[in-house]
Amino acid sequence: MKLSFIILNYKSERYLEQCLISIMEKVTGLDFEIIIGFSLKNLKNGYQKKIKIIEINKNIGFARGNNLAVKEASGKFMCFLNPDTRIISGDILRLLNEFEKDKNIGVIGPKILKGGNIQPWSVGVDMDIIEILRSKLGCAKSKQLWNSNRKIEVDWVSGASIFIRRDVFLEAGGFDEFFFLYYEDVDLCKRIKRLKKEIIYFPKFEIDHLEGKSSTKRYEQKTVYFKSQDYYFKKWFSLPAYYFLKFLRVFYLWKYRIRHE
Repeated sequence: MKLSFIILNYKSERYLEQCLISIMEKVTGLDFEIIIGFSLKNLKNGYQKKIKIIEINKNIGFARGNNLAVKEASGKFMCFLNPDTRIISGDILRLLNEFEKDKNIGVIGPKILKGGNIQPWSVGVDMDIIEILRSKLGCAKSKQLWNSNRKIEVDWVSGASIFIRRDVFLEAGGFDEFFFLYYEDVDLCKRIKRLKKEIIYFPKFEIDHLEGKSSTKRYEQKTVYFKSQDYYFKKWFSLPAYYFLKFLRVFYLWKYRIRHE
């Protein structure tokens, strides 16, 4: 059993060190490698045996960067991991054995914490217009999933930390590179479910996420997020659903401006 950790290091060097330390300390009992995309400076020599660095000279996006890194991966299983994360607790062999026990499992997502609390929207149900409406009303079905303390089947898990069979990832076609950032994880999981594979939430393995540390410009983040959301809806849903989404967004932004003026 071999595991390939894939990490895109974009403006996150100050957090990456702790991420690597957590891998070295918490991942025991199996063979693994770490593949890092983008240039890397001041890496401690002790890590070099486990790490392969792929030079990427510009920000080409989460989806495209990870697809390039996968070409260098040799593990039967892969873990896409954000650089601003660290492994807190859990038996990684127990997590990977879930794949071995059930060949229908294609993806496993761990519990993701932020500041000691469960990170909202780290797993969820299908992100259709009904779920988005529920989220605006504070009654999203996805909340029941990310608050679960037991292993359950879900529709998607966050790309901040996602374990996946390499063969399933390739069969699904990898990440859709039309997503620059955001929704590429939801889209990938949707395509994997269409291959009749299960997406599992496994809260016994825990990750801490310093969310959004690779980008500090809030407005730019929202712009990219809305662009990805638009593409996802045009790809998977009807035009009426897409235009209703646009209406909801305008209404939401109007209310947001009213509250903050």
